[in-house]
This record gives sequence, structure tokens and C-alpha cells, in this order.
Amino acid sequence: MSNTLPPMNTVILITGYARAGKDTLADGIALGASHPVVHLNFADTLKQACDAYMQSLDVGGAGASRTFRNEAFKVAHRHFLVEAGTFARSLDTDVFALAFTRQCNLILRNAQNTNLGLNTTIVCSDWRYLNEWTIVNEVLGRTGGWRVFTVQISTAGVEAANEEEGKSIGEILRNVSTHLNYGFQPEHKQAIINEGKTLARQIGI
Repeated sequence: MSNTLPPMNTVILITGYARAGKDTLADGIALGASHPVVHLNFADTLKQACDAYMQSLDVGGAGASRTFRNEAFKVAHRHFLVEAGTFARSLDTDVFALAFTRQCNLILRNAQNTNLGLNTTIVCSDWRYLNEWTIVNEVLGRTGGWRVFTVQISTAGVEAANEEEGKSIGEILRNVSTHLNYGFQPEHKQAIINEGKTLARQIGI
């Protein structure tokens, strides 16, 4: 890969099993980038919707901890998040992918309004479904002028958390030729961060 690419807007999609190191790699990319990087996930819209639902019933917003943006709260009530997401996807399979592309373009417009839009980079570390890549590649890549860069990460001993995850990640790997594939040993957080930093420099963000 060359680091001489001209500045351009980039979205980096990272796929892999839960606990494989996707968020850690995203952190490394942000640390190695020369320009601001926004960490935006497909599930962010779902979390916002579930937070709004709680607030409408006056059971949410009671302090910073009662939100699905809080990791402990999310883990404790993951069943609701999963059911809400499954319901929404049953009505429109592309709902979260399309919401993601809208958020990307909103971030870009805001950056351009502040003269920071020359090289906008968005990193997504929860790419789990093939249709997410299809939508992002079409809406942002083919027609929106974004560079879509794909990464797969695995860690030895980390397997699919459940049957659905195994099926959905497997479908991605069978149908998408990812630009980069990483394999790490367990407990190698710093190595993952370092690779993220290197990746940022290599693709010129």
C-alpha cells in the first residue's frame, strides 16, 4: 500500500468476531492518523433509539450510567438491544446501514462547514453483515466519492459468540475481498494498536 494517496474522505469498515480486537484496532488507527478520526458504528443509531425510548417513558437519562452508550448498562440489558435491532431489521434489513451512511455524510458536511472536510475519516468497528458493506460501498463509495477500506481481524482462540455471528461474519468473508486481514495472538493489545497506527500512515489518513 502507498502512503502517497491524495487526501480523500475515507470510511474504514472492520469486521471480526466479538473480542477479536476490532475496537482496539480502531483506537490504533485514530492514534496514528494525521487528521481527526470519527469512530462511528452501525449500532450507534440503535443505541440512540433505545435511549430515546427509555427517556420517553421517563426511565432513562437518570445520570450518565443509564444509557446504552454506557458499556456496563449495555451488557446488563443487551437482550433489549438485540430484540430491538432484530425487530427493526425485520422491517427493513438495510435500516442501520442506511442510517450509518446518512451519519457519515452529516459528519462530512459539518467538517466542510468548518474547513476540516479535506480528509474526513470514519472508522466503524462493528461491521457484522454483508448488506452493510453493500450499502456503504454503493451509497458512499460508488456514488458518494468516499474511499471504502475494509479490514478483517482475528485473534487466536476467539470464536463466534453465537451461531448468528458465525453465519454473518462467514458470509462477509466469502463475499468480500477485504483489503487487509490481521491475525493476532491473545493478550496482544499493544500489537493491535501498533498495527492500527501503521495502517493509518499507510493509507494516508
